Amino acid sequence: MRVPMFFRALLAAMTLLTAAPSITSVAQAQNLIDPRQRNNEHSADPIRISMDQAVNMAESRYRAKAVKAETVRDGDRVVYQIRLLSGGRVWTVRVDAQSGQMN
Repeated sequence: MRVPMFFRALLAAMTLLTAAPSITSVAQAQNLIDPRQRNNEHSADPIRISMDQAVNMAESRYRAKAVKAETVRDGDRVVYQIRLLSGGRVWTVRVDAQSGQMN
């Protein structure tokens, strides 16, 4: 019986995969991650306030309408920059995603 080309290619790929060395531990897998990326994952504080919540807080506090909101990093902190409009005046408020502190 003749084996179709697709199955021959599949069989060859499976043979290569089973013959390749496997990663046996999490420690070995962690070594494959760029150390800069790994350090950033553990140093960042968890986000407790969503962007929607931050926008609502800013609009309520300043009695203004949010016209733009974006997420930025300030060192290892996540901060929402919210541009507000009221009475023809435009200004920017920063809300810490961890603590909710506004400035």
